[in-house]
Amino acid sequence: MSQYNKNLLVLLIELFSITIQCSPAAGEGRSKEVAPGVYMIGDLSFSNCGYIVTDEGVVVVDTQLIPFFANEMIKEIKAITNKPIKYAINTHWHTDHVGGNEAFLPQTRIIAHEFTRKIIAKRRKEQEEGKVDESLKQLGEFKFTPPDITFDESMTLYMGNTVIELKFFGGGHSGGDIVVYLPKEKVLFSGDLFIKGSGLPDYRDDSNIDKLISSLRKMQALDIEKIISGHMDIAEKKDIQTSIDKLISFRKQVKKYVDANIPPEKAAESIKFPEGENPFYEQNFKKVIHKVYNDIKNVKH
Repeated sequence: MSQYNKNLLVLLIELFSITIQCSPAAGEGRSKEVAPGVYMIGDLSFSNCGYIVTDEGVVVVDTQLIPFFANEMIKEIKAITNKPIKYAINTHWHTDHVGGNEAFLPQTRIIAHEFTRKIIAKRRKEQEEGKVDESLKQLGEFKFTPPDITFDESMTLYMGNTVIELKFFGGGHSGGDIVVYLPKEKVLFSGDLFIKGSGLPDYRDDSNIDKLISSLRKMQALDIEKIISGHMDIAEKKDIQTSIDKLISFRKQVKKYVDANIPPEKAAESIKFPEGENPFYEQNFKKVIHKVYNDIKNVKH
């Protein structure tokens, strides 16, 4: 087992322990109401999740890492309302946002971008064929559950007096990033497309730093007061520009090596991990540099 997978296993054990030991007492809960009927849960596992209570039912945004944590989320929702959970939205395909999908079946419809569905369906097939890496095996028994409603550019849910807009700006963190926007409440669920204080793209194949910058600029056009991102704290609209500036600066750093025809391995040795950056990327920082290097090189050609 690689050191990364060992670290993941230790972290998972710690997460289960903390979740069980720190379960709220009666009358208390993890849900934080950020606007009327709009809730964030930020301390269940690797990532934030949330839900929207409407006249016609509940809409969940991201389903956590595995069914265990999804079921904890469902308990939170039931402590707030007895309304049914009508929809669960996956902001992108990464496991910490979709691994709990199966816990919401059969009563809940799952929504995502078409790209996200394709990736999750592929991962489900790999599971069924026994083709999973060690890190996934450490998560225990669960099944990737593909969304059953998809879209390409935008989609709107009319839930009584609540309007929920789902938007695809072009991706960047992944190939199918969507945001969940409530225009009346001026709240945005950004998934991992935007994370407060972060100025790095992801390292996986479908990420792209230029698409990420473009998507964030489109996000800025929305009338937003509060942003619930996939990780870290609640943000404000002004924080988007901070991330854009950091991304542009990081891109310029890497581009110097591309322009000088210095190989990405040298760039990865020389460029330091930015202070205050999302710690998740530290162990994969060299991969991030390689990915951005190749993205820039591909643009040039």
